[in-house]
Amino acid sequence: MPLNRRKLLSGTAATGLGLAGWSLAAPAARAAPIGTGWTEVNPGFTLHQPPDRTRYEYLSSTGEHHFWLYSTDPSTFPGQDSGPRSEMRWKNDYTSGQAQFECDMRIAAGAHRVCVMQIFGAQTQATTFMTLAMNTNSINYYDYAAQQIYSPVYDTIIRLNVVHETDTGNVHVFVNRAFRATFKGHGPATHYFKCGLYGREGMSARSDIYLKNIHLYRK
Repeated sequence: MPLNRRKLLSGTAATGLGLAGWSLAAPAARAAPIGTGWTEVNPGFTLHQPPDRTRYEYLSSTGEHHFWLYSTDPSTFPGQDSGPRSEMRWKNDYTSGQAQFECDMRIAAGAHRVCVMQIFGAQTQATTFMTLAMNTNSINYYDYAAQQIYSPVYDTIIRLNVVHETDTGNVHVFVNRAFRATFKGHGPATHYFKCGLYGREGMSARSDIYLKNIHLYRK
């Protein structure tokens, strides 16, 4: 899938995101959305866990949400997916406009084939966007080896921003405030964000992730 960096940085997408004159490579001193014109929203979330298991804790000393999963954990929704999950289902349901997800993320070494962030809802499949932690010490677009988004990710903090434009269907991904890729969505639907761990077939025996400074925005 081609990456539309030129359109993102100069043209209609750049205008829509408010990126004109923005230094995308500059590190942020604090949480802030990519672009201008955003309004932060606080819709709350539902925690999805494997049945009769605890795979989440909030670490008040660091402000981190710690998620972990075992490949032997049962499915949270039997018959509806291919693996267990320990994740936040954000209640930011939307069908139009733009939405942005932001967080600081630390993936423990060894995590493999686990989705760490997704935009749920699409016309032709279940999700518009997924990024998976892979044993190449990277996060990838779905599990495609040829579409690596960023590396290295193990045991280091990265800032992830994901911007979804419903009018174009484009999903723009930034890591550490730098543009990484644009991906095309999979059709209109009711969308919302999820983050944490969602195990896929062939996942590592155990996976851990730590998330903090989670912010959601709308435009």
